[in-house]
Amino acid sequence: MITISLNPDSKEPMYQQIYEYIKKEILSGRLSHPDKLPSARSLANFLQVSRSTVDTAYDQLVAEGYVEPKEKRGYFVNSMTHIQNFTPVSPVPITKAYQPKHESSEKESAGRMHFDFNPDAVDTTHFPYSIWKSIGKNELDNSDNFVAGNHFGETELRKSIAAYLHGSRGVQCTPEQIILGAGLDHLLQMLCVLFQRKKTVAMENPGYRSARKVLLASGYTVRDIPLKNNTFDLTSLNQSDADICYVTPTHQFPLGTVMPVPVRQALLTWAIEQKGRYIIEDDHDSEFRYVGRPIPALQSLDTSGNVIYIGTFSKAISPALRVGYMVLPPVLLEQYQAICGSFSCPVSRINQAILTKFIKDGYFEKHLNRMRKLYKSKHDFMVSCIREFFPKETFRISGDNAGLYVLLHYLGNETAEQIEKRAEKNDIKLYSLKKYYASLPAGFHPTYLLGFANVTDENIRTGLHLLAKEVFLLP
Repeated sequence: MITISLNPDSKEPMYQQIYEYIKKEILSGRLSHPDKLPSARSLANFLQVSRSTVDTAYDQLVAEGYVEPKEKRGYFVNSMTHIQNFTPVSPVPITKAYQPKHESSEKESAGRMHFDFNPDAVDTTHFPYSIWKSIGKNELDNSDNFVAGNHFGETELRKSIAAYLHGSRGVQCTPEQIILGAGLDHLLQMLCVLFQRKKTVAMENPGYRSARKVLLASGYTVRDIPLKNNTFDLTSLNQSDADICYVTPTHQFPLGTVMPVPVRQALLTWAIEQKGRYIIEDDHDSEFRYVGRPIPALQSLDTSGNVIYIGTFSKAISPALRVGYMVLPPVLLEQYQAICGSFSCPVSRINQAILTKFIKDGYFEKHLNRMRKLYKSKHDFMVSCIREFFPKETFRISGDNAGLYVLLHYLGNETAEQIEKRAEKNDIKLYSLKKYYASLPAGFHPTYLLGFANVTDENIRTGLHLLAKEVFLLP
């Protein structure tokens, strides 16, 4: 029998605790092929939990390839020889108990911050590595993956992405309209080549600074459009000379707001009022929404072919995968084929084959469902800790309905310089909202993006408590 110390008071569900324990036993070699696991019924009785709890844990182990079910015989540990030398990426290492930094520990202070609330980080510890590696092994044996492929991306992957986007985001497109690229920056560079002439691009302020840099480096003029009531200011857009508009309507980056339907419709009207106008929709983390129903893509409302939809797998899987995609309107697709048709797809054909299988066999959907639950749990825990440690008279939370971070607004009298100096002294890495502005608005208060994806619950609580006491000097 397997003895597991379950914590009923933990934020982590019981099935998750059982799954994590058995997975670690397998990866460490303490359980190995062909060991048999206890039956779900007997383990449930032994641990005094419901049968469905153990079934859920076993199902996850099966889905990720750690365990193999054999009819009428039970569950057996799979051979792990292909991952013996593989160590899953751990969350950012953080000390369990905060230790004051001594002046003499120069080497330690020069390293990684003890508490890093990185809003761009993702949790990689729960990715089904064994499945990915198993698929990869099979695809490496396929000689077709070692010859030149489709310049726009492999057909089967584009079909899988088209089906996924239609089902999850309401995007209307054919697989042929999808162009694969090595992330958002590469796709933007391709669009700059496609338009062939200097254009003026309207961008949200605050907004995605990396995209702004790509456009400026490509010779484009950027008009920074302020957000009015936390959404795109159409009056400022209409007064500008922009012919391209770059927006994040589903989850505005970095404020985390949703563009209302009337504004979306007005933006589409702006696009069709003058020939040659286009909207670039950056749907950067639409997979993770925690309140209400998913928000359809702006592209799903476009009937005139004026929206270029862009997404990546950076948040859903990992930024290291470097796979992005854009959906071009039919007219632009024809131009792209003529101008950029000879450019090779920069994404490895093997990676494309692995990702295709990962999506088609249902592993991607299972992984997303799991990460939604995990991120929601971390999100809710972070919000509860903020409400516990930071008084609402002086602090405000926003952007807390989706994504992998929340915003903490400070309404007191301390300056940003004072706050950030104390944060650095206490080994807390903060990410200020001000760096996403081209120009700060009047009356701007110190505001920080607090990422929770790659931080444990324990360190969320410890880090926020330290932030409250030592940085904001709360009693």
